[in-house]
Amino acid sequence: MDDPALPPSSIQHTPQFAPPPDGALSPPPAARIAGRQLVLHVALLAATCVTATLAGALFWVGGGEAINSWEELAAHPTVLLSGWPYAVCLLLVLGSHEMGHYLACRYYGIPATLPFFLPAPPPFMLGTFGAVIRIRGVIPDRRALFDIAAAGPLAGFAVALPVLVAGVVTARVIPAVPAGEGAELGSPLLSVLLEHWLHGERTIEVNALLGAGWVGMLVTSLNLFPVGQLDGGHAAYAVSRKLHRVLSLGTIFGLLGLVSYQFHSPTAVPVYLAWLVVALFMRDRHPRLRDEASGLGRARLLVAVILALLFVATFIPVPIGYP
Repeated sequence: MDDPALPPSSIQHTPQFAPPPDGALSPPPAARIAGRQLVLHVALLAATCVTATLAGALFWVGGGEAINSWEELAAHPTVLLSGWPYAVCLLLVLGSHEMGHYLACRYYGIPATLPFFLPAPPPFMLGTFGAVIRIRGVIPDRRALFDIAAAGPLAGFAVALPVLVAGVVTARVIPAVPAGEGAELGSPLLSVLLEHWLHGERTIEVNALLGAGWVGMLVTSLNLFPVGQLDGGHAAYAVSRKLHRVLSLGTIFGLLGLVSYQFHSPTAVPVYLAWLVVALFMRDRHPRLRDEASGLGRARLLVAVILALLFVATFIPVPIGYP
């Protein structure tokens, strides 16, 4: 979504011996707007640090260290520190994803904002609704669109993968949860392979690192859905407008089937219902580029295949369920 252009700064030239006119030393309008926006970025980041730390202490700390109630937190506020590992790793994953988009925009000279982090207080267990940047310029061609779209998931995954591996390596083996008790997280294919390799068929406890890595995988897969203006949709449009239309509609029908299954399954939570609403809103709509004719080349088409494989490796069919 493009923003209207900011008013240009007015520069007045005055003789050196004359006193400056009133207000000449005050910041120009563009600088004042940029300053206020920077404050907003910092405030949202700080708020997300707090909510992610709360979520880490409430939901993502293993070994019996998690906070079980607000009363316990009030009585022992230092327990909140146990949520820091989750919060730091999560913000690194989300920040890397959005900075990948931002730096790609800077490379192509396209105006874009720094990341806006979106805090989400408990009971939302992730501690955040994610992060976004706003692209304020027109993307010139397919190559620029593809590079900007691909940079986010690739950068975020590059950080989420070692966090996930560290979480699986350090996870404690616990007895299997009896049927009907508690909740369990579904695992992406990549995590299933890691867990089977390191722990076999044994049940492991979700610790802070594994939780942050799991969220990183979920965020990567959600953004790679090839629909509308998600990262996967942008990449598909860069490859072919027709492909984008076909994949967008296919994604909507796929999500309809998945949500229907989750609603009728006694052990699944219909997590993807919200994403289905997002997909229905976006459908196959996508802004036109200045140059629609230029191609991507073989190297970018190879990266497109890698993105598709990345989606398969990080996708979680049932993110939350009951044993």
